[in-house]
Amino acid sequence: MMIASSTAFSVKFSQQRYACVLDPTLALSKYGLLLVKQLGTVMDIWLGREFWNIIDNTRFYLDHPELLLLPMATCSIPLDRQLSISQDTLQALQQWEQMSKQTTPTDLKLFRIGERPKESFLPKGMGTEIIWYYESLARSLEAQASKEFDASEVLTSAFQDTVALAAAIGSPFILTHQFPPTTAETLPPGICMALTSWQIPCQAVTLQDEMATLERNYWRQIFVQAGLAKFLWAGLHLSVLHLLVPAASQATSLPDQEYQSSKNQDFAKFYHPETNFWQGSQGFWYQL
Repeated sequence: MMIASSTAFSVKFSQQRYACVLDPTLALSKYGLLLVKQLGTVMDIWLGREFWNIIDNTRFYLDHPELLLLPMATCSIPLDRQLSISQDTLQALQQWEQMSKQTTPTDLKLFRIGERPKESFLPKGMGTEIIWYYESLARSLEAQASKEFDASEVLTSAFQDTVALAAAIGSPFILTHQFPPTTAETLPPGICMALTSWQIPCQAVTLQDEMATLERNYWRQIFVQAGLAKFLWAGLHLSVLHLLVPAASQATSLPDQEYQSSKNQDFAKFYHPETNFWQGSQGFWYQL
C-alpha cells in the first residue's frame, strides 16, 4: 500500500478534535500559556496533575525556579542563556497564576485528571473510571523509574504524570520541545530522556520518514488554523512524541462496580505493584 504524496495531504478539522497532552516544561516555557490558549481552539489539550500542583504552589517556585529546569538539557547552554530560560519560567509561572485567578480550566477547555472525580475535568462521554486507569499506569511507571535520571523530583513526577496520562486517554500526541539553540540538534526533549531512563526506548524518527512527513504537514495546517506559525518563526523548537504501550489495556481490569464503590478513596488496595504495564513500551519522536 503506497503512502499518499505529502503535497496532496489535507485535513478537515471539523470532522474530529484530536487530543494532545502537553509537556509540562513546554507549558511553563516562554510561549506556553499563549500556545495553550490558541491550540485549544482546534484540539483538546490535557495537562498532567503535577503541573497543576506546580501552579497551585506558584509562590514557592517563584523563589526556586531552578527546580523546574532540566539539568541534563541545560548543562551545555551558556550561563546567560540559562538565566534567560530561568526568567522565561518565572514569567510563565506568573502568567499561569494570573490565569488561574481569572478563569478556570473549564473555561479554557483544559482537561485534567484530579485526585478525585469531582476534581477532574473530562471530555463529555468519558467515564470516571479513567482515573483508575491513569493511577494504575502512573504507579507502575513510578515503580520502574531510574534514580540515575538527573532531574529534580518535581520534573520527574511531572514527566511521569504526562506519560501516564497520554497512555490512559490514548492520546496520539505528546507535544514537547527542545532547548535552543545549541542543544536542539543534539539532545532529545527532556521527557524523552526521562523515558529512556525508565527503560522505555525512545527513538528519533528521521526527517526522511514518510509518515512523519504526513504528520508534520498535519501539524502545520493546525498551526496555521490556530494562528501559531509565529511561534515557530520565533524559534520555538517543537517536537511530537508518540507512545506505544502494548500492555496498557491490562490496567482496565478493575470491575466498574468495584471502582464505583471505592469512590477512588481506596485505590491502593486495588493496585498490584507486581504488574508492569510498561513492559515492551516504546517512544518515537520527531521535530516539527
